[in-house]
Amino acid sequence: MEYEVNVNGQTYRVKFTEREGQLYVTSPRGTFPVKTETQLRSKVQRVQVNGGPATFGYHRDKERTVVILDGAHYEVVVREEEHVRLTQLAKRPGSAAKLDVKAPMPGMVVNVLVKPGDVVKKNQSLLFLHAMKLENDIRSPRDGVVLEVPIKAGDALEKGALMVRLGPVPEGR
Repeated sequence: MEYEVNVNGQTYRVKFTEREGQLYVTSPRGTFPVKTETQLRSKVQRVQVNGGPATFGYHRDKERTVVILDGAHYEVVVREEEHVRLTQLAKRPGSAAKLDVKAPMPGMVVNVLVKPGDVVKKNQSLLFLHAMKLENDIRSPRDGVVLEVPIKAGDALEKGALMVRLGPVPEGR
């Protein structure tokens, strides 16, 4: 899973990968093994990064996300790379046409929050996808109407599989 993380105006690319059952994080500082010592759903995480201990947590609301790393607070903007690419596509001329939201990685559908006919707003949660030991919140890259949802909870998806097809918002809405 790849993310774009903005901390105090500085943008970083962060990627999580799994190799032979081991989770790794890649950032501008390099690639390091990560071992969680607490359940991923815990508010505070204790982890080993490249053999050294770290504690982190986060608080997220509609306006901002605050990450606490070893006691220091950072206001951050975290966007999934696939979402960044879809947002850029949505800004192009002619983007009011249909848009397919595809699986950014292999994973299992945990929960689908929308159905055909629903009107969604940009950044609204569409579904949750479990991948690489994380539950990923898949959000809408733009305003639109849900045209198709060919998946359901429990489905195993390959990278690039269609999850939600969006159409333009009808005029007057």
